[in-house]
Amino acid sequence: MLRKSLLCASLLFVGCNDAGSNDADTFRDGLPSKEMTQVKAPKANGQGLTAAGPSAQYGQGQKAEYYQATVNATVAVNGGTLWVLNLIEQISKYPPTTLEENKAVWGPSTEALSPTTWRLTVTKSGEASFSWVLEGKAKGEEDSAFRAVLSGAQQVAVDADGERVKGYGSGELFIDWDAAHTLPDADDNVGTVEIRYARPSASAEATVDADFHQVRDEKDANKRVDGTYHYKASATAGGEFEFATNEDIDNGDPLRAKLEKLSIKSRWTATGAGRSDIKVTGGDLVGEATLNECWDTNFLSTYFRVSLDPRLGYGEAEAACGGFSAAVYSSL
Repeated sequence: MLRKSLLCASLLFVGCNDAGSNDADTFRDGLPSKEMTQVKAPKANGQGLTAAGPSAQYGQGQKAEYYQATVNATVAVNGGTLWVLNLIEQISKYPPTTLEENKAVWGPSTEALSPTTWRLTVTKSGEASFSWVLEGKAKGEEDSAFRAVLSGAQQVAVDADGERVKGYGSGELFIDWDAAHTLPDADDNVGTVEIRYARPSASAEATVDADFHQVRDEKDANKRVDGTYHYKASATAGGEFEFATNEDIDNGDPLRAKLEKLSIKSRWTATGAGRSDIKVTGGDLVGEATLNECWDTNFLSTYFRVSLDPRLGYGEAEAACGGFSAAVYSSL
């Protein structure tokens, strides 16, 4: 409900005043874009991929299980941010309600049938430095009750002439689902996420780091979990993605209920071929366990090893893993 309310709220800003569009564009440059924060999964022939459920067909010559796990993890990160960025884009495309030398404000505004009032503020602290915040409150509350549900800061890239380059730069954004949960019509999201991103130019390496704190566990809605993600990629050299979390790998065994640390690092080429290296430590596990899988340009599994049972493996790393013949584990 909150997400729907936010999207509907974006339509309220159509009626704002006609402050100079060029001046307003200055503040729009200070807001993050989807291109700057999106985590992209391995792909082939320019086709994007989406999350899929578990398959009974994992195995040699079948879709690689940990390729799919990588795709699913990137979807989890993108799902937490893209709807936010769509909302900000929808709100800021209209003229701001008030426009000052170093600040632009959209709102406060309330949809006719909505119980929630919204306000977006962008502040300029330097020629290419900005901060922003989206706040909400119950319609009947005083303005002092506004609380931030989304916020961030951005340093916009500049060209050789010192002009800002829209869509490039670095920054951070913070989503506070716990604060949003106190608003009317809130959805069931909880916890927070802090995202740091950098996209200096079209040819430079792009990075995204995300720290999820006490968000709802997809496997058990009554539990909260933490998760850390790191993404790095370039337009021509492929990319890498790693994530780490604590979870019980023993699936509810009451005698083995401690949480293990699970970390995965995936690397891939521009053609989509890649490798995942997984490590599990701590909890009820004595020592550590590792698992390794490689896949080809069609995302079919070519190599598999699991330290706890070498009999399950297949393929030879030198032949099956291309440039990823050696394991590299996550440092998260």
